[in-house]
Amino acid sequence: MTDCRYDRETGAYLSPDGETCDVPRREHCSARKTCSQHLAWGELTCARCLGRTRTDIRQIVERAALMLPEALVAGVDSEAANLAGPAADVEAWSWRKVAAKQGRSWHLSEVEDDDEHHPVTVLGVWARMIAEDYELDCPNLSNLSACAAFLERNLHRIANDENQDFRLMRDEIRRCRSHLESVLHDSLTPERGAPCPTCKDRGQFVRLQREFPHWCDDPDCAQQFHFTTDEADIWACPANREHWWTAAGYAEYLDERMGA
Repeated sequence: MTDCRYDRETGAYLSPDGETCDVPRREHCSARKTCSQHLAWGELTCARCLGRTRTDIRQIVERAALMLPEALVAGVDSEAANLAGPAADVEAWSWRKVAAKQGRSWHLSEVEDDDEHHPVTVLGVWARMIAEDYELDCPNLSNLSACAAFLERNLHRIANDENQDFRLMRDEIRRCRSHLESVLHDSLTPERGAPCPTCKDRGQFVRLQREFPHWCDDPDCAQQFHFTTDEADIWACPANREHWWTAAGYAEYLDERMGA
């Protein structure tokens, strides 16, 4: 496979040298409209997009396991408690999706609960539909790990089957992971703070980003310092790495800014 670049203005794929790619559009990955990967014979999805969805499935399982501890802190009325609890009936949700694909309103199905972000619902519905399509033994739909393992085993087949909507599957799985991360406050989106005062004095508006020091519980870790507080956090300017403040310095800056 070869990299090229999708140009939104012209709607064409460009090679690394800027020339229009002579590979037909159908031979580019179809998982994402802007994917730049060329495909091997008989493929519809490149290994990179396939790997991203595989990672999303694994991350859903890992983050779902953290929902119960999060719910103990957030309370019984929290979204974490909802995600830690049982999911809606997977079979009923499957019929709900069938109704939508047939152009009928989703409310005509037997499902009344809105549980579209629950990991068991998302992976369970897809596992059930894939098992039916390929006449495979259906996994335990109430077991998140079993559904995830089933989808992983069949992911390559799904992604390269023109009769399957892999793009829809990918999007729903990605949204589920993002929702779990937002509930856990574990998103990869950087934590942004106040504007960089140095850049602000120069007429630029750039928000500082919080960066965390190394921490782990590995007894064999080569790094000697593992911080469990914010004492070693820094707030750095993404526009200029020379502009940064310690956690204490940033707190003082905020106090001065609020008092101004």
